[in-house]
Amino acid sequence: MELIKNKMKRQTRKTVAGIKLPPIEPVAECDVKTIMDVDPAYYSLVEGRPIRTNKSIHMYKKNIKNIALKRTVHGFLVDEILRINREIKSEQYIYDKAYKHFEEYQKSFDKFLAHDNNKTIAIMQRSDALAKELTNQNEKLKKANYEMASLKSKLQYIEETLMILLSFQNFLHKASPILWQNSHSIKLDTKYSEIFTIESDVFKEIDKKTIEKRLNSLPAPQLYFDCPEQLLIIFGLLEKQNLNCLLLTEELNSEKNRFLKTVEVLKILLREELEYIQEMIKEIEDMITWNENREVEVKEIFFKILRDKMRYLISSGTALQIFNYVEFAYERLITSNETKFSSIDMALALEREYENLMLDISAFDLGMIKQIEKEIYDDGVQEIKQAKEAAKLLKDVDKLAKRLKSSFEPTRRKTNY
Repeated sequence: MELIKNKMKRQTRKTVAGIKLPPIEPVAECDVKTIMDVDPAYYSLVEGRPIRTNKSIHMYKKNIKNIALKRTVHGFLVDEILRINREIKSEQYIYDKAYKHFEEYQKSFDKFLAHDNNKTIAIMQRSDALAKELTNQNEKLKKANYEMASLKSKLQYIEETLMILLSFQNFLHKASPILWQNSHSIKLDTKYSEIFTIESDVFKEIDKKTIEKRLNSLPAPQLYFDCPEQLLIIFGLLEKQNLNCLLLTEELNSEKNRFLKTVEVLKILLREELEYIQEMIKEIEDMITWNENREVEVKEIFFKILRDKMRYLISSGTALQIFNYVEFAYERLITSNETKFSSIDMALALEREYENLMLDISAFDLGMIKQIEKEIYDDGVQEIKQAKEAAKLLKDVDKLAKRLKSSFEPTRRKTNY
């Protein structure tokens, strides 16, 4: 049963003429009872018509599919034939139109050739004549260029020869004696300006007058020497002079070498002295630096002494007390300090006064002196007691004044109304 179904599937999926048809679902054989049920119109009994021998439903389906496929392919082919016919008609129309234009262009071109043939022939003949004339002119130009080049080379040769002769003349003039040169005063052309100037324009005419003027401007060929032997004599003298110059040059070179050696020695000495001076400068700079640092240290010590000891010696309480005592003694014993003496001056004055008093006292009786000292001490003790009592009294007065002042001040207690 499975084999039959697979065969049916393969037959239904078969393609015909390159067209893949949709699959046809298989029909179970059990559903088909008779041939009349499949196609009653086809399999009905008709008089004079034989009954179809093949009664297979698969063949019937296959025939139906083949008929539909053939009709479809026939329709495709008919459409393609119609399309090709339309294209053939359109291409035939384009071809006819192009052929018509081609005939028109061909006729117009033939007319153009017939009309322009004579003119073309005349132009070609004229161009041939001009070409021949051009070749003749080129030949003439080549000949003229050759002649001009030869003339130019000759002129250059003549000019170079003239320049060489002028240079020889200048050399011989310089080799001649100075007295002869001064007496004749010949001016030579040392720049050697060109006599023949050939311009770029070949057809321009050469100015002959200018060339003649330049040639006439050259100095006359005046020479001191009459024969070549005189030159040999001059050259011999020049050679001797040259030898003398060489000898002098050698002597000068020896002196120069000696001078250069001396200069080198002086350079070495100067370099050594310079190094010594630089060392001394360095030592002095180090000393200056050390002194500057020492100055800073000394300043610090000085200001420290000034801040501590000198301040104590000058402005401390003990120093001021001593100054007051000395000034008090000086004013009581000698005179008032109107001249503003220092404590040392006043102490020295007191010392001198003390010495004078001691000298005066040495003349008196010793017992009297002791009695006077005792009286003075007693008076001093009494004065001290009086001073203490006065100080105590002053304190009491201060207390009394404070109490009186506080009694007159308004009360600070709060009063309740």
